[in-house]
Amino acid sequence: MSNLLNLTESLLFMKYYDAIAEGYNELYSEEQLKKWNAAKRLIEFKPTDKVLDVGCGTGIITVLLAEKVASVKAIDSSKSMIENAKRLNNINYQVADTTELPFKDKSFDKTVSFTVLQDIKDQDAALKEIKRVTKGEVLLTILKRNKNLEKVKEKLSKYFVIKKTIEEEKDFIFLLS
Repeated sequence: MSNLLNLTESLLFMKYYDAIAEGYNELYSEEQLKKWNAAKRLIEFKPTDKVLDVGCGTGIITVLLAEKVASVKAIDSSKSMIENAKRLNNINYQVADTTELPFKDKSFDKTVSFTVLQDIKDQDAALKEIKRVTKGEVLLTILKRNKNLEKVKEKLSKYFVIKKTIEEEKDFIFLLS
């Protein structure tokens, strides 16, 4: 029964993001850019890095990231978000489930994920997958208003070492290894 509930919840999130994909940049780009500027203080991207962007949405941050690194693979579970991102640029976007990432172990030097984890029902599976595909650091943001924030922080500590944390206006930004 819980698998059916998880699937139903995941489908509702996907439908929500599919529905807002057209206007997402107009609604959220300023907020996303603030997170990006704060996050850059925690992590150094090298021109040789291969980076995974988990939950890329319409690619607001992905485009900025691509200017700094060798390559970016960007995934989102919402087909409409990916379609909107592809219209804006030519980065390698793909519809994928964060709990079953379609990449080999240690495929990426770094992984970023902006304001996604709280929307994933099976956070343990998602964190295991992010850890599996990442060689180096992970940069992850979580909404401060998340009602399960303490549990999420515990899960982060279960799979990663929390190297640094920044409290931003609406989010906590974590640098993990």
